[in-house]
Amino acid sequence: MKIHLPFCCRILLPALLLIFFQPQSMAQVQTGKSYANISKGTNGGTFEPGDTLEIRSCIAVGNTAGFSITQVRYNDTINSNFTYIPGSLKIITNEGLTFRAFTDAAADDAGVYEAVTKTLRINLGSSATAAVTTGNAAATGGTIANTHKPSFYGNVCIMVASFRIKINNALAYNTLISLAGGAFRYTNGATAVTVPFTAYKMMLVKNLASCGNFIGANAVVENGGTFGSGNTQNRSSSALVPGYTFANFASGAPNDGLYGVCNNSSATGATNNAVPIPDPSRVFTVWDIIGDHTGAASAALGNAPKAPGTAGGYMAVVNASYAISQAVQQSVTNLCPNTYYDFSAWFRNICSRCACDSNGRGSLNALFNGPDKAGVKPNLTYQVDDVDYYTTGNLPYNGQWIKKGFAYLTGAAQTAFKITIRNNSPGGGGNDWAMDDVTLATCEPDVSLNITPELLGCPGTQVDFKATVSSYYPNYTFFKWERSIDGGSTWSNTGFTGTSVPAFVSGQWQYTVSYPSFLATKADSGSRYRLVAATTAANLGSSTCAYSNNKNTLLKIIDCSGPLDVQLKNFTAQTFNKKTVLSWQYVKGNNSQLFEIEKSSDGRHYEKIGLVQSLPSSDMTSYQFVDIQEVDKPLFYRLKIVQNSNLYKYSNVIFIDYGKALFNLLNFTNPFREQITAEYIAPRAAQINCSVVNSTGKLVYQRNFEAVKGFNKCTLDGLQALPAGLYTVRMIYGNSIVSKRVIKID
Repeated sequence: MKIHLPFCCRILLPALLLIFFQPQSMAQVQTGKSYANISKGTNGGTFEPGDTLEIRSCIAVGNTAGFSITQVRYNDTINSNFTYIPGSLKIITNEGLTFRAFTDAAADDAGVYEAVTKTLRINLGSSATAAVTTGNAAATGGTIANTHKPSFYGNVCIMVASFRIKINNALAYNTLISLAGGAFRYTNGATAVTVPFTAYKMMLVKNLASCGNFIGANAVVENGGTFGSGNTQNRSSSALVPGYTFANFASGAPNDGLYGVCNNSSATGATNNAVPIPDPSRVFTVWDIIGDHTGAASAALGNAPKAPGTAGGYMAVVNASYAISQAVQQSVTNLCPNTYYDFSAWFRNICSRCACDSNGRGSLNALFNGPDKAGVKPNLTYQVDDVDYYTTGNLPYNGQWIKKGFAYLTGAAQTAFKITIRNNSPGGGGNDWAMDDVTLATCEPDVSLNITPELLGCPGTQVDFKATVSSYYPNYTFFKWERSIDGGSTWSNTGFTGTSVPAFVSGQWQYTVSYPSFLATKADSGSRYRLVAATTAANLGSSTCAYSNNKNTLLKIIDCSGPLDVQLKNFTAQTFNKKTVLSWQYVKGNNSQLFEIEKSSDGRHYEKIGLVQSLPSSDMTSYQFVDIQEVDKPLFYRLKIVQNSNLYKYSNVIFIDYGKALFNLLNFTNPFREQITAEYIAPRAAQINCSVVNSTGKLVYQRNFEAVKGFNKCTLDGLQALPAGLYTVRMIYGNSIVSKRVIKID
């Protein structure tokens, strides 16, 4: 808001605005250069190949009676990062409206663009004549006095030299580009003046939306970016706004270049935002009376203002200065390399009647004829290490909060950066805004397990863990399986680690990994397993850069054979007409209820295909089950003898050959402590040689077993003395050799 307005360069921009003003020694003339990302419009976004920028260079002549400057012209160059858009030379007003448009040709009007040299010139002022060349000669420049139009509050004339360029399509993402500086030239009395501009830097990055599952909000500013809470309207100053001076709320404060931290933005502590405008309870009689944003039931509406003495959350409220200023700036450390961070904040335009039209009349004036009564719109840029990455676009007045932010990917070894939110639009005639919930957060992947929170089973239960990693971005490709034996207090690497390539599934990048299947023993009971994901191998070993969602599975192995007296006899299988007929006899024991029939094609992963109720008899009872699916491959069958959901026992496994069986290792204990149990298929009766070698290739165990045709099970025991580490189990059957890596744990 600006009530007394000496000089400012006021431009209504649809996107990004950068303005740098000259020192106070040149207060009668102020200049600035800005650019707007036309392609991203009012929504804002990052800079990408193919985006169109409108360059806007402003010159404002101040309020000294009789003062004027002459021979005013603007020169600029289009560098190799950009392509000039033909026919875009013009002068715009302080309201962002076209004042004059020019052709690119020389000598026909006040603008000219030369395609060979990629240079341009625009003559400004009341006496400007045709631009013959793009050179900087003074002869054709015009005169600007403070009384000329476009006028700002009747005492400043503002003109803006403008043209459009396109970021070249051939440029790659993650390319750092810069604009040429350009310069205003004019004569002040007898003194020739040249005002050059800085070459602005921007990074080309994909316009990725903020992730929805961000965590670990970093304390970008105090109180985690929320500004805290209290029961006084005005909080103390904040270090987050280095470009502004602190002030408590009053009828005319915070004024231009000032900011406050409050839980109520009124001038008097009033809480009614419905009072008509103007009203003395409002700052400058026009500001909104609102509360903060943190924890609001409606994110768009925010919280109601708090009465004095009532506890409420704080927010920062900025009355923008004439020059651009840093609204947030902080160095952040302990970041994770190759990781996306959500850099965002919530903003609200708080003045609906702060404008001044080109004739110098404010929006409370009945004769006001400007395009927007709210005036200059807040416009903010997010920087990382002094490079522009994202613009909010103009924030119009609508009585609501809006979140603005983008995803930043740290470099391969980057662990720190400086973040800045910069105010681009100049103060005066609007540009008054609230800010809250400034956040820098990690976009965490989701890790889900196929079995959670526990796996309950008997000794010998097949354990098949799977985990699915889903993330908003496709870079959490490194994983490892971990195990805990102390309830999850500490975790150790099981040795099963690797990388995976995710696929895009239902809006998320996903992949699934399995832990090596094993048969559980009583010694496994109480162990917990989890999968951890990260973006790099180094991050995988970091407690702060690797993620598991705190999800894990507890193995609970119970003794199923004690109370369940199972007397199963003659469990056999035969094939008739390509169908399997299972038969068994059972002596009634301790109230078993039913038999579940399970089938597998690989001897590892079983599915239930039917059930048979136990008959009420204490004598030997015969049972039969027919698998109606035709046999066309080797199959495995077993019975699950169930007393209740927590008490059951498995039968032995029956193998149906079908004439296609090869020597095959089905399952083995991994990791192991004292012994390794292996299940395998032998096409015929023969001797099996089993050996274990350590990581250096040294033989540490060897034993022979006699295998029968079909399904077999053997145990390599006495391994408790081996040191923890990586080993290889090798099984030799005739000319077939199978080797598997295993982990010995303490």
